[in-house]
Amino acid sequence: MATILVADDFLENRDILCRMLELVGHRTVSAANGQEALDLAQTYHPDVILMDLSMPVLDGWEATARLKALDSLRHVPVLAVTGHVTPHEIQRAIEAGCVDYIAKPIDFDLLIGKVTSLLNDGKG
Repeated sequence: MATILVADDFLENRDILCRMLELVGHRTVSAANGQEALDLAQTYHPDVILMDLSMPVLDGWEATARLKALDSLRHVPVLAVTGHVTPHEIQRAIEAGCVDYIAKPIDFDLLIGKVTSLLNDGKG
């Protein structure tokens, strides 16, 4: 059973993502902003992180960059889950350390497929 950290500032999005991931057998931890995501990642050492990019306190781009700067977490794959899908925004996410992205509204089959692939590739 993998642990997935879900970071999104909207409670409804966090709840839906967590429920979908739990239905396929994963444990979930959720954060309402980038700073919480950083703190929880250091506590729970998740196998994969789903990161919204536009959040208060600390946005997903900066939170991802800070995660990737930590020796204990740099190996954890971060999947951007976002409405920010212009080429520039996606490039920013990749440069910050995201391995891929999924656009909102979320296609749950695609999301589960990407999470499963990250876990099976040994990246998570």
